[in-house]
Amino acid sequence: MTPFDRITPALRSPWLPLALLLLALSTVFVFGDDRWYFYRVGYHSYISSQHLTLAVNLSPEHGFQRFERRIIDDDGVIRYRDVYNRFPIGGYAAMKLATLPVSDNPSARLMAARILMLLFFTAIAVLAYLSLCRLTSNRWVALAATLLAFSSYYLLYYNDMTANEGMPDLLGVLLVFHGMVVFVQEGRFRQLLVKTCIALLLGWHVLALLLPFVILGLARDLLGARSAAADSTSLLMSSRRIVSTLLRSRYLLLGAVALGFGLSILAFNFTMEYAALGGETPLTELPSFKSMLKRTGSGGLGRADHIGWSPFLEGQFRSILRMFIPYALLGHRGDDAAESPTWLSKGLSIVLGVVLSAACLIGSLFVRPRILFATLASFGFFWALPMRHN
Repeated sequence: MTPFDRITPALRSPWLPLALLLLALSTVFVFGDDRWYFYRVGYHSYISSQHLTLAVNLSPEHGFQRFERRIIDDDGVIRYRDVYNRFPIGGYAAMKLATLPVSDNPSARLMAARILMLLFFTAIAVLAYLSLCRLTSNRWVALAATLLAFSSYYLLYYNDMTANEGMPDLLGVLLVFHGMVVFVQEGRFRQLLVKTCIALLLGWHVLALLLPFVILGLARDLLGARSAAADSTSLLMSSRRIVSTLLRSRYLLLGAVALGFGLSILAFNFTMEYAALGGETPLTELPSFKSMLKRTGSGGLGRADHIGWSPFLEGQFRSILRMFIPYALLGHRGDDAAESPTWLSKGLSIVLGVVLSAACLIGSLFVRPRILFATLASFGFFWALPMRHN
């Protein structure tokens, strides 16, 4: 028996690619040289400190408020400032539990929260790998794609940032996508409903993933119902069959559950905030409600130079550059995004964008099932449009 013959069975092991993925992810823990410092210069440190403060302040004593500070007026009334109750409670509750053992040490508390974010990052990568295993039927292709995606600038920058809309939110997205893959391939619907509710406790980004999935699923059910009703001689019977098919659609039920559960989370948050403010503030005047309207562009336009289509699209363009082009060609240093991209980076991004778009269009003809591919290709668009006001 040759050495190659001895190695071959090990390479065929279904657990080897997953073990290699976990080994690669462990390097993020080992080589994060500045992770154990309390302060990291820039945006990363600011957001981490802010959201960790929100998590630390989370308690029944304050009605599960997420607030940065509180003051006592001259009349003795407690006022909360900089509240963030528009976010779901799940990510903050996880951070609170992770930091309880070291609650008297701010530096250790931040370190514990960052480790939690890295654990979320690891879980996200594993979910991506498991989803790709199902979609490609090849563990090594799934491993290569996962390693490539999780080596991107954005994931390696945000992977330990203590923020609810970071790793907790992304974990919810990948959890639901894995549920979608299992549902489409095996018809297991209940697991998708459970994963959807868990994801909504972690963040709102998953709604952008669910929206195109529900719309495309309903469209497919509608086309199937119309095709089946074409043989009916009665227009009334055909209409009834179409309506009945849509009402019994599991995609419609998924959308209804997601919408209902999401509204329930918001109702709980606003109720707690209303009670904490003494029960005298109208709903439309609640700080979190007004903030939510502003973030979605419904509470006033704010800065025209910030939410205009030109600066918004330019910002999206720069984000794409960071994801696809080596850092040295971006035309700026570090996290400084103020400088415009160079002509070389613009040209490379255009060529790369055309190639990737063509590959996606061609790939969509062969990917099965197409609903998953179309959902992945469009959900970023569904999230970016309302959030351009952010």
